Amino acid sequence: MNVTRRGVLSACRPGRARLRPVKVLRLLLCLPLLSACQDPQARRDTAALQARVATLETQLRTMQAAPPSDARTVTASAAAQNCANSLTRSLETFRQNSLDDRYPTPAELQLPTECVDLHVNWVQRSNRAYTFTVADERNRELARQSSSSSGS
Repeated sequence: MNVTRRGVLSACRPGRARLRPVKVLRLLLCLPLLSACQDPQARRDTAALQARVATLETQLRTMQAAPPSDARTVTASAAAQNCANSLTRSLETFRQNSLDDRYPTPAELQLPTECVDLHVNWVQRSNRAYTFTVADERNRELARQSSSSSGS
């Protein structure tokens, strides 16, 4: 059985054309020319994205290295924001359901259960607008909400 190298290659890859070394060399020589035609704006965008990714990776490494000693503060802020969102929902629902399009009076309002361990301080409160803050037990402001018409 006399099988040449060419016969083995063609037998192993039926239907595939072989590239000659000259064609491969021409392709390799054209690659720098193709990349030189790249849009300058695309190069700037790519460089900006690479810089942004590097910055974000640095920030991520810094955050991962920081000890989770701030967990109480993050939890308190999240609870305060949850309270503020729930209270805003209650106020807006009351206004939408009222005949005269007003917010509830203090006697008509019941604080949501999300606000039980927090302090709600009213900065502004009327039939047409409100602004309030949610604070912790040391009276540090953790969240603030206003009605969309509070500036009027």
